[in-house]
Amino acid sequence: MNTLTWLVTRDFANGVTRVRLTGALTDTELVRLAPVLRRCLLEEPLALLVELDEVTVASPIGLRVFAIVQGGDASHRPVVHLCARPDSPTGRLARHSISGLVSVQDSVIDATKLVESAPRSPYRWHEYLPPHPHSPGQARRLIGGACRSWQLTTLVDEAMVIGSELVSNAVEHAGTELDVTTTRQAGAIRISVRDRAAELPRPATGPRPGPAPGRGRGLAIIEALASDWGYAGFADGKTVWAALRLPD
Repeated sequence: MNTLTWLVTRDFANGVTRVRLTGALTDTELVRLAPVLRRCLLEEPLALLVELDEVTVASPIGLRVFAIVQGGDASHRPVVHLCARPDSPTGRLARHSISGLVSVQDSVIDATKLVESAPRSPYRWHEYLPPHPHSPGQARRLIGGACRSWQLTTLVDEAMVIGSELVSNAVEHAGTELDVTTTRQAGAIRISVRDRAAELPRPATGPRPGPAPGRGRGLAIIEALASDWGYAGFADGKTVWAALRLPD
C-alpha cells in the first residue's frame, strides 16, 4: 500500500491553496494528513483545492475529513474543492458520498475557474510586503482599513499594533518577502504574517529590555494584546498569527 504524500502550493494574493495528494488515503494516513490541512488553514485561504486523481480511498468516510475542514459557515471558512476525474474510482466515490457536503470538480482547471468567477470575499484583506522598514506602517493601514470596513472600530488600534509588531518582527528576523492577511472569522479577527525563513519565533522567558526607537517591541506586546496567537512552520517558511475576539 502506497504511503500518502502531499505537495502544497500557495497563491497568497488570490487566496488559493492547492494540495496535491498521492497514495492511499487510509485511516492511518488521515491522522498524518489532518494537521497538514490545519496548517494550510492558518494562512487564511479563500479556497482549498485538493487533487485526488492519484489517490486511492479505502472508505468514503475518509473523504469526510474535507467536509470537516470546510465547516458549516462558508462566509468565514475556505471553500474546499475536491478535484478528481469523474471516470476515476476516487472521483466516482467522491461524487457519490460527499458531493452534497463539498464541491467536487472534474479538474484543478475547473476548480480554479470557479474560484476566479466567485465574488471576492469582503472578509479577507491581503497585501504583499517587502522586508523594508516601511512595511509595518503599510500593514497598519491594511489592517485598519479592514477593521473599519467591518465596522469594528473598537478593535482598530489594538489590531494595528499587533499587525505592526508581527511585521516588524518578520522584517527584522526573517528579512524575506511577506504576505500579510487579515480575516474576519466567526467570533474573531485574525492577522497572519507569512515569511520565507525557517527559524521559528522564540518568545522571551524573562524581563524584556525597553524597545529601541523605531523597533518592534516583539512578541511580548502581541501576547499582551491578542486573545490568542501562535505559529506554524513549513518547508518554505512560517506563518505567525494573532487573533482578537470580536466585541459582544
